[in-house]
This record gives sequence, structure tokens and C-alpha cells, in this order.
Amino acid sequence: MRAVLPLILCLAGPALAQPATAKKTPPVIGCASLANYRLLMRQTGDAAAAAALLADPKADHLGCGAITPESVTGISDHVALDGQAYDCLGLQGTGVCQWVTAGALGPAAPRKGEAAKVPKEKGRP
Repeated sequence: MRAVLPLILCLAGPALAQPATAKKTPPVIGCASLANYRLLMRQTGDAAAAAALLADPKADHLGCGAITPESVTGISDHVALDGQAYDCLGLQGTGVCQWVTAGALGPAAPRKGEAAKVPKEKGRP
């Protein structure tokens, strides 16, 4: 029995040593035109498929691209159409905002020029 244990550990060792794969977050895709963003999402179905399409240099990108959270300066505009909400994110280095599904980069950021809302404590005016 003792001779079998090292053999089992040697065979199972690499599988036990590998960390569990973390769930990969889908990329955030944004477009300068809300109409183009809606068209791209309708054609591809989700952000991962849209990112794959945008990775193809021969594909029509419709003015869309991947957005990094570090480049976002705030929400410039917000709209709701057909029960779906969209945010236009202001980005560093450009005056053109990029439309994304609302909340795509986590909790909603304050709009440009607005202070973040701080919830009031109960019992305080």
C-alpha cells in the first residue's frame, strides 16, 4: 500500500498543482454610435463574440472597439431603448464618448460634472 501512494501522488501531482481557472470576464465593447453598437450586439449576440469579430482586420468594425476600464473618465450620457439601458462613456484623450450596455464596467460611475451620490444615514437630515 505504501508503494502505491507515491505513484498516485506522482500521477495526480500536476493536476493538483494547477490552480483552478478563474472565470474570464468578457471584454467591454464600445461604439461611437449607439445605432452601430446595437447593430453589432444584435449580429454577434454577446461581447465575447463581438470582440472576436473586432479582432478580424477584414471585418467592418462600425467604429467600435474594446474599452479598458482605466481609460474611462465617467458617464457622458445615458439612454434607455426598448427596455435596455445604455451608457456613453467618456474616455481619456478623446471628446467622443463610447456607447456600452449600462453597467458593463461594474457599478455605474457618476456622470461628468456630477458628484457621486452618498447614501444618507437613517435618522439624519
